[in-house]
Amino acid sequence: MDTAETLSPAEVGAVTGAPVKAVYKAAEERLPPGMLVRRGRERRLTRWGAVCFAIDREMPRDVPLPVRRQLYADILARQSTEPARCERGVLSYVVDVRAVADRMDAKLARYRDAMALVSEDEAVQGGAATFQGTRILVHQIAALLAQGAGEAELREDYPRLTSAMIAAAPIYARAHPRRGRPRKPAWRSGDRDGGVPGEEGAGSRSTA
Repeated sequence: MDTAETLSPAEVGAVTGAPVKAVYKAAEERLPPGMLVRRGRERRLTRWGAVCFAIDREMPRDVPLPVRRQLYADILARQSTEPARCERGVLSYVVDVRAVADRMDAKLARYRDAMALVSEDEAVQGGAATFQGTRILVHQIAALLAQGAGEAELREDYPRLTSAMIAAAPIYARAHPRRGRPRKPAWRSGDRDGGVPGEEGAGSRSTA
C-alpha cells in the first residue's frame, strides 16, 4: 500500500472484516491523531492507521489501553515495520508490525483488484455501480448473495457475471454502502432490476 493512500472507515472495515463502528471507535479512542486525515468532510485512515487498526483487532483483549496507545504512537513515529515495543514494569509488549503490515497489504491488493471490476458511469444505470462492461448492478448482486443465492444461480440469470465479479460484490457493498433505503431485489421473479431474464438488469436503478 502506498504510504500516501488513505482509506475510509468503511473501506478499512471491508478489508479487515470488522464492523465500521469498530473502526470509528478505534480511531477515536486508540489511534494517534496523525493516523487520521480529513478529505473534505470525511475522516480517513492512513496506511499506518489501517495497519494499527488491524493490530488492535488481533491484540489480546487484556492489553491495557495506555499500552496500545503507546505502541501505536511508536509505530507512527518510526513509520517502520520493525517490531514495536512497550515496557510496563516487569512486562514487555512486542508487536510484529511487519507480519500485520504484510497481511494488510495483501488484503488491500485483493481489494483494489475487486474495485477494478466496478465502474460508475453516468451513461450506465444512471451512474450506479456496475461491473465493467455490463449493466449489472453491484449492490443488487451483493443483496442477492446476502439472501442466499449461489454462484451457479447468479451466473444462470446473469451470464456475463464472472466468479471474480461475484466475489467482489459484497466487498464493494461493504466499502461503499448504498445510501437511502435499499430496494428489495427480486430473485428469479422475471423482474430483476426492471428487466427480464437474460437482460442483465437493464432497467431503472434504485435511488441512491
